[in-house]
Amino acid sequence: MRRLAPLTEQELAQVERTARARVLVRGETFLAAGDHAVDCGTVLTGVMREYFILEDGREVTRGFAGPGDGVGSMSDLLSRAPARSTASAETDARLLIFPWAVLREAASRTPAWASVVARIIEQLYLTKAAREYELLALDAEARYLGFRERYAALEPAISLRHVASYIGVTPEHLSRLRRRLSDAG
Repeated sequence: MRRLAPLTEQELAQVERTARARVLVRGETFLAAGDHAVDCGTVLTGVMREYFILEDGREVTRGFAGPGDGVGSMSDLLSRAPARSTASAETDARLLIFPWAVLREAASRTPAWASVVARIIEQLYLTKAAREYELLALDAEARYLGFRERYAALEPAISLRHVASYIGVTPEHLSRLRRRLSDAG
């Protein structure tokens, strides 16, 4: 949190006392579609995946989070409606969890916490805008290369079917794309 704004020990303690560690095994859910989002957090170890479950049961991957990244769906936290997205552990993971209501309250009382929350929302907006550009303006190869650049450290832990879902292609198309890129050197 101190990377986002200069917090005093007292300001940090406002939220820190409500934080809790949570360990998830691979496949375990942090947030399930249909539940009410109440928590957000930071990935300490492991890889998390956020995705939508379509009416036909298919999963469409929204993004991944690794150590140091945030976890939780801001849109679901802000809307206070049942969550549309699901966040689950792609690998065994350890998270530091904060109640969103506590962060909002701290932000309403303390300028430093307001700055932290504003920076988090700003970073999420920029990530979302970049993702929209990828999906609307780039072809599959460029989206895959962008994935590899963005998630280089996490890629070995991510299932290829989830990579395919993230870039918007079938697993077979991804396999052909990877083979073509490998052959091209």
